[in-house]
Parts: sequence; C-alpha cells; structure tokens
Amino acid sequence: MKHSHSYVGTTSFDDCHVHHYGGVTSKSPSGVPHTHCLKGETTYLDDHDHDYETKTGPAIVLHDGLHYHYYETRVRCADGHIHYICGCTSTD
Repeated sequence: MKHSHSYVGTTSFDDCHVHHYGGVTSKSPSGVPHTHCLKGETTYLDDHDHDYETKTGPAIVLHDGLHYHYYETRVRCADGHIHYICGCTSTD
C-alpha cells in the first residue's frame, strides 16, 4: 500500500516579502523506510514566484504508530533573490 502527505508553509523573508506554498507529496510504500518528493511553486507575489523540488527526510514515527517527515530546501532564484522553505508534513 502507498501513501502521501500534505504540507503547507511560508517561505523565509527576503527582498521585503514572503511567499506561501503547499501541496501533496509523492506516493511512497507504507510500512518500510521511505522518503517522499515535494515539487511545486510558491504563490505569485511582486511579479514572480519560485519553483521548488526536494525530498523529505526519513519517517519520524510517533508513539501511536503514525509518522511524518521533515523537509528543507532553497527555492529557485527568481527576481534576483531566493527564499528557504522548511517544515513537517502531515501525519499518516
């Protein structure tokens, strides 16, 4: 069985603004060590947006058996600057 996670967040502050982002990770097998891919673009602001693509870290298992993943990356440069994103996915 495969599963995915949702994620949502706000970029770091740079060039006097932030962007928002969110989505659903790629699907990965349940019950085995795994990671997920995140890919998308931030919200459009100040005449630009930023693309991002990264993999999560390994599953972080909770006491109830559910798990989540941590991610962090730098977004693609646009309009002469970059932002960073990081956070945790939803639990599964």
